[in-house]
Amino acid sequence: MRKLFLLAATFAIAAFCSPLAQSQTTGTNLVIQARWNTGSAVPGTVTLGQANATGPDTVLVTKSLSRGAASFQISLAAASVYDVTLIDSSGTQLVKFPFTTALIDPANLEQAGITLVFNSTSKNLKSASVNVALNF
Repeated sequence: MRKLFLLAATFAIAAFCSPLAQSQTTGTNLVIQARWNTGSAVPGTVTLGQANATGPDTVLVTKSLSRGAASFQISLAAASVYDVTLIDSSGTQLVKFPFTTALIDPANLEQAGITLVFNSTSKNLKSASVNVALNF
């Protein structure tokens, strides 16, 4: 009986003292924020497409902006070109810009974010700020 108690106590201590399993997410967290120069959020959608040598982009994901922001977790391919397209709620394409994974290992790219500010009158891009988090 004492051996059974010691065995149970050992398992209980091991269970309570072991580190918690960390959830692993695959891919890169891509984040976009869009604001007007007045500070209000841009309503609309953002599309991520993978560029093709011939023909249109392959659309990977389209998300609605919520309070001017959208994010998605996606696995990026090595040595590839992607296009991000932002369309406002009236259907006007505000911006389309490419990015590439040619010079990085996408497995090391944890997060990439961009904050865009547009002129509310002309709808022209006023500024852009890019942030990248890599894990080596």
